[in-house]
Amino acid sequence: MNNRIYHVTIDILNHIMSFMVVYAIMGTILLFFKISNLWALALIPLTGLLLSYMIRNKLKHIWSFLLIHLFLITAVFLVSPSLLTKILFTVYILFVTLFGLAQRLKEEYLRRKNSSPSLLFIFLLLIVVNTQLELIYLNTFLFQLTLLFIVFYFINSYMINFEQYFSLQQETSNVPFRQIKAANHTFIIFFLGIVLVCMVSFTRLPLGSFVSFLKNGVLSFLHWIFSFIRESDNNVLPQNDERPNYTLEDYNFKEPTAASPLMEYIQKLLTVLLAIITIAAVLALLSYAVYKLYQAFYQDKRNLLRDNTEFLSPFDKREKLKINDLQTHKKSFFLLRNLTYSDKIRKAFYKAVISNKASSLPATSATPLELSEYILKEKKLEEDSKKSNAEAITYYYEKARYAKVECDKDDLLVFKKLVH
Repeated sequence: MNNRIYHVTIDILNHIMSFMVVYAIMGTILLFFKISNLWALALIPLTGLLLSYMIRNKLKHIWSFLLIHLFLITAVFLVSPSLLTKILFTVYILFVTLFGLAQRLKEEYLRRKNSSPSLLFIFLLLIVVNTQLELIYLNTFLFQLTLLFIVFYFINSYMINFEQYFSLQQETSNVPFRQIKAANHTFIIFFLGIVLVCMVSFTRLPLGSFVSFLKNGVLSFLHWIFSFIRESDNNVLPQNDERPNYTLEDYNFKEPTAASPLMEYIQKLLTVLLAIITIAAVLALLSYAVYKLYQAFYQDKRNLLRDNTEFLSPFDKREKLKINDLQTHKKSFFLLRNLTYSDKIRKAFYKAVISNKASSLPATSATPLELSEYILKEKKLEEDSKKSNAEAITYYYEKARYAKVECDKDDLLVFKKLVH
């Protein structure tokens, strides 16, 4: 399998997602100054970003890198249609140039990671700001950007996990790469289709009417409660039947006051938060359903005629051993499933291998001892300490993997100290 294509795709998706966050801020500024056609204008800085990425990876000399980027900055300045876009886009490409230069000058191995999901809070913050600014089309623009960001995030997460797994399985001869690749691609397309349908459908829901319905329901319930109090007050008859005659002049009629701008802002903010919480809850339920489908799709089917390759996926569910000590299970209401301490040691071992910052990955045929030495490869320890620690890591891993007796909490704590 050609991993280079996946490496380039992951890098480009990370660059595009970062651009979307920055362009959401620039789009808010452009709409504030009444400049429309945001999607058409996005092509200018996005094209500059992708060209900068290609320049960074292709050129070998720093003088050619800086010279071509200077031409790129000049071209973006000339192509931008207005003074404001010239300033925004030119400053953005200038920062992209500096970032690309910093990335190029780094000699250490740069690990590929997905963009942080916390960047979604920037979109949420901009939506809250728009409730005060009331810019036309900004919420629609931000929603479309947020939707694309979520889709790209799922695609990038899938490709990162896909590439990491198969990079560890390249030397395994009995892994059907093409069949797994086709099944995984079909699954992720199906999943993203469901996500898109759900998110677009929620934009059609009458959230304002729903909130108004809830408010009217609460007010009706309060009126019903207070009606009993009024009936009890009416049962008490007044002692004096003489009632004074009031005229209209005795009443001080006042014109109704306007609603407080602060209360209107709070109401809008609560409506947005309610919509976000509802969408998040539905997406969480949908993700859990897809997780169970994925788990059933890749259920471990063991073949007794040949050895099984050790594979610790995020959805790994090993055969449970018969144990008498129920305290080895650490239960939690919020966990999708309960892990034994042996499961946690195996997962910690796997994560320690794939998170090692060494430049080359170990062979898939490596023994547990060789993998343990690989984990400690970059640690600043003496050779004797490295050897003894590697043997200890191997001991706890093999105990967690093969022993009939489950590991306990002390084993897990000692193992974590060894690998960290």
